[in-house]
Amino acid sequence: MPGPLDGVRVLDFTVFQQGPQATLVMADMGADVIKAEALVFGDFGRLLQVHNGVSAYHLAHSRGKRSITLNLKSPEAVEIVKRMTPQLDVVVHNFRPGVMERLGVGYDDLSPLNDRLIYAHASGWGDNGYKAKHPAFDIAAQARSGLMSMTGEDEGGPLPVGVAIVDYIGAMNLAMSVIAALYAREHTGRGQRIDTSLFGSAIASQAWELQTYILGGRKRRSGRGHAYLPTIWRTFQTADGWAVVGGVGDDRWPAFCAAVAMPELEHDERFANGLSRAVNILELYKLLDDKFLVKTTADWIAVLEAHDMICAPVQDYDALLSDQQAADNDYLLTVDHPIAGPTKVVGQPWKFSDTPAIIAASAPELGQHTEEILLDLGYTWEDITALRDKKVI
Repeated sequence: MPGPLDGVRVLDFTVFQQGPQATLVMADMGADVIKAEALVFGDFGRLLQVHNGVSAYHLAHSRGKRSITLNLKSPEAVEIVKRMTPQLDVVVHNFRPGVMERLGVGYDDLSPLNDRLIYAHASGWGDNGYKAKHPAFDIAAQARSGLMSMTGEDEGGPLPVGVAIVDYIGAMNLAMSVIAALYAREHTGRGQRIDTSLFGSAIASQAWELQTYILGGRKRRSGRGHAYLPTIWRTFQTADGWAVVGGVGDDRWPAFCAAVAMPELEHDERFANGLSRAVNILELYKLLDDKFLVKTTADWIAVLEAHDMICAPVQDYDALLSDQQAADNDYLLTVDHPIAGPTKVVGQPWKFSDTPAIIAASAPELGQHTEEILLDLGYTWEDITALRDKKVI
C-alpha cells in the first residue's frame, strides 16, 4: 500500500542531519527521494560511525533514498538538474545562503522551469542578518538559542542535550513545511520557497519557557526536572538506577503519598495542596530523594504504575532496545540489511491507517542510482559514459 507522499519526487542536496532527517521522513512517507551527492565521498555523514562496513549515521538518515552523484561545478551537472526539474515536486538543500545560487541551481534558476516546484532551504542561522552565511551545527544553535543555558544544575555549567536534538527539531520543521507547501499547492497550483533554520527551530522549541521568562523574568536551570513546573517533576535515584515522576497535582497527591508509603505527607501543611508544595518543593524533594533509595527502579515503577502515576524508568540504550512498549508500537524495527543482516532501525512515531510508512532496510551506496536516473531523463549510455569520463557524475 503506498504511503501518503506516494508520487512526490524530491531532489535532496542536503548533508549531515537536519536536511537528511527531513527527507528521510518524506521517503518513509512514500516519496521518491533522490539524494544528490558530490563525487568521491558524497555526504560526509557516510564516513561517521562505520561498523562492519555500514555507516550508522548514513543508515539512520538516508534509508530508502536513491543516490546520484553530481559535480555541480560543471555546467553539464547543472543541466542534469535543470532537465530533472520539470519532473520534481520538491528541491531541498541546507547549504549556506548563496551557494546554490552561485552554482546556478537556486530558486530563481529552477522555478521558471516548474512553477509547481517547492524549494526548501534549511540554514544554520536564518537567511537574514550578519550570521546568515556563517556555518552552524546543532551544538552552536543549542548555545546561542538559550536552550543550553537551561540544561544542567544551577551550580554547574551549561550542558548541551545528550543528542542532536536541534538537528531533529529542525528536520521536523523542514519536513512539516514542505508537506504544508504541498497541501497549499493543491489550492494555489503554485510552488513556493521555504526557509527554516537550526537557530529558529531551537528558539521555537522553547516557546513556553522563553515566554515565561519574557513575562516574569524568572530563570533557573532545569536540574533534575524543569525550571518552571510547580509540581513534582524530577529524576530520583533508586537502589539500582534512576526513575522519573512527573505531574503530581492535587488530584494525584493522595495516591502518590500512598505509593511512596508516606501517608503523613498528604496532610502536612507544607505539602497539603499544590500551592504549598510549589513553595516547599525543594524540601519535599529532600524527603523523596531519601525514600527512593530504598527500592529498585523496577519496584518503584511497579508500585507507581499501580497507583496510576506518570512515571518511567530512566533507560540507557541497551534497555531501550529491549523495551516491549517500543517494539509493540514499531518505534524500533528489525529489518534485513543487505550487509549487516537482521538489524534494528528507528521507526517513525506516526501511523497512518490507509497509507502506512515504508521503512526501508538500507541506505543507498554512493551514486547507486545515477545511471537509472539519467536513463529516465533521456540520456543514452553513450551520454552517461561521456559524463563519467568528464567527472560530471
